[in-house]
Amino acid sequence: MEADSLIQNPKKQRLNEEQGIDGNNKCFGNLPELILRHILSFLSIKTAVRTSVLSKRWQFLWTSNPYLNFGKHIPGKRTLLMNFVERVLYLRDSSDIKEFVLDFDVESDACRVKSWITAAVRRNVQTLSICLWGSRGQFSLPRCVFTCETLTSFYLDMRCILKVPPIICFSNLKVLIIENVAFSDDYTTQQLLSGLPVLETLYFENCTWGCHKVLSISAPKLHFLTIVEDDDMQNPSGCKFMIFGPSLKYFAYGGKFLNEYCLYDSLSLECLDFDVDCYDEWASDGWARQVAYRMFKVLIATPNVQDVRLYGNACEVLAYAAELLPKMPIFNNLSYLKLGSLKLQCAALWKILQNSPCLETLKFFLQIEPISDREKADIILDPMPSCFLSHLKRIKVGSYDEENDLYVIKILLKNAIVLDKMVISFEENLEMQDAFYKQLMKLPRGSQNCKIVLK
Repeated sequence: MEADSLIQNPKKQRLNEEQGIDGNNKCFGNLPELILRHILSFLSIKTAVRTSVLSKRWQFLWTSNPYLNFGKHIPGKRTLLMNFVERVLYLRDSSDIKEFVLDFDVESDACRVKSWITAAVRRNVQTLSICLWGSRGQFSLPRCVFTCETLTSFYLDMRCILKVPPIICFSNLKVLIIENVAFSDDYTTQQLLSGLPVLETLYFENCTWGCHKVLSISAPKLHFLTIVEDDDMQNPSGCKFMIFGPSLKYFAYGGKFLNEYCLYDSLSLECLDFDVDCYDEWASDGWARQVAYRMFKVLIATPNVQDVRLYGNACEVLAYAAELLPKMPIFNNLSYLKLGSLKLQCAALWKILQNSPCLETLKFFLQIEPISDREKADIILDPMPSCFLSHLKRIKVGSYDEENDLYVIKILLKNAIVLDKMVISFEENLEMQDAFYKQLMKLPRGSQNCKIVLK
């Protein structure tokens, strides 16, 4: 809202503190101050500041706005943004800050940036989101950040080596998200991860672990753990993560398993999410076998999992260590399995299915892939997974290509004898959908109650 837009037509009745547009006292400006401050909290800080020109009553309402979001600056207006940030922090009252967001190109202004973060901490900030770039790896956070007792959520994204003070205590921190940060030594990392008594969510993405050989993550109340690796930034020699999570419910991994993950006390884990990318490494069977062993170590540690999601090459890579398949754990509680695609000839997939007797939902995120060797597929399907005979009620296929054979769908329909519904996403025109649907209806079904749905 620009100042010019606030100029009213003099022929029109003014909307002010004392009189509403209908001549009574029920105008917006007469709402209680507490409500007005609450309304301002939904506006961006820039818009909230602009309301100060509405009237004398509005002049300083914005100064207690608990949400301060300073996003990326517009090229050529860096100085204006810096002056605006400092003016807001200088004029703001002493009330607490609920959220402070800073996305900024540091360049040569590290001292000023540190003073902004410090100001937020002194106002008992609860959510701190810091994304800094252009610092050339030299920026270090103010020490007060690491002992902020009011902080409940902390997001940090900066391509720098993280330096931490001797004393760290995030006594109320529940969410910690770290991206693109370099951890230079074991002491720094363990200092950070040992001061998190109430942490519930931990997320690492594209972090560098330096010369770490072993890294311990121990948080008694940790529920959600996500680790995404970037092969260009990892320790080439590999790091062993020791994860102690008695309350862990969800573990997600994305990358090429460049590091080893050992889960302890993880019997409460409910959801396991793997997105494994090993296309480039498949030229080396030795590397693929190492990835398979690292995946298998996590599967062995989570036999009570209820929800498993396998994307990328998560299933295929297990086949490079075929000697592990007979040792696959029995997933008695697994009821939901989501796959990137279905390759019927993947022995690891069918071993997981055979070891999941209570599976109820099977979903293919992408598509069913063609069968090149039906005789081999028939061998893999013997014995048929027991869940097909007793529990499997829903099958969902994310995308079906008309050129693919109906053979796989035919096997699924024929052998899932308690199936209630099969949902297939079909991206062709309505005429082709109708022809495909007629083909489906001719296929034999083990369950006469099965409903086939095209989306």
